[in-house]
Formats: sequence, structure tokens, C-alpha cells
Amino acid sequence: MEEAMLIEILKEVQKKSQCILEIERITKEIGEALSRNDRTSVQLLLGMRQEEMDNGDISENNIQRLISVLEGEDRQKVISLLSGEEYKKTETLLEKKIVEKCKNMQMVLKRTIDLDRHISLRLAGKDSFYQRERLIDHNGPPFEE
Repeated sequence: MEEAMLIEILKEVQKKSQCILEIERITKEIGEALSRNDRTSVQLLLGMRQEEMDNGDISENNIQRLISVLEGEDRQKVISLLSGEEYKKTETLLEKKIVEKCKNMQMVLKRTIDLDRHISLRLAGKDSFYQRERLIDHNGPPFEE
């Protein structure tokens, strides 16, 4: 695989990673603003967070476009690297950086989702997205606990 392609993929991964870190930071600020009962700040922060999510989506779309031009072994290798796995043998520094960035992104995403779940459950209780998600039997309609 050409080094130039890996460089472009790494650039987009870094952009997406920055967005995810910013989403985590903003989510923490939302929690703090809610603790102060500062609804105005919460609304502003929610807008800022959505903007970062949109930017992350743009980076993800760019990554998918780059992957779409790859074929065979190269395609499988990049998909594996992006999932945070070393593909057979991760050989180059660029490949190792992609794996490292993606693993870090996964950890930040998990922390952010956990924080967002806590905020949502605190605010909305049983009407929370996360509570409803837990109550849904994936084979049918929601069930009672």
C-alpha cells in the first residue's frame, strides 16, 4: 500500500480523534452546567457538541471514501487497523500510529458514552434514551421490568 494513502487516512483519523476528545470535554461541561442548573449554558454546549459530532462525521465519511478506493488485502488491512487491531503484522510506523489512535478513540468514546448515559439518566430517569434502550427486547416490543 502506498505510504501517501496511509498518511491521508492517519490525517483523517487524527481529525476524528480531536473531535471525539472535544465531544468528551463538552460532555463534561454539560454535566457541570447541569449541576449548577445553568440551562442556558447547557443549550449552548449541546449545540457545540452537535457541531463537533458533525465534524467527526465528516472525518468518518472521508475515511470511508479513502477505504473505498482500496482493494483486496490493502482494504482489509486498513479496516483492521481502523478497528484498533494489528493486521497480521503491523509493519510501519504509520500503521502503528493508526492502530494507537483508533484504540485511544475507542477508550475516549467509551468514557464519553458512560458520562452521557449518567447525565441522561439523571435528567430524564425512565424517559432517558439509555433507559429505553435497556428496556427494549431486541426481538420485539419494549417489556416491563
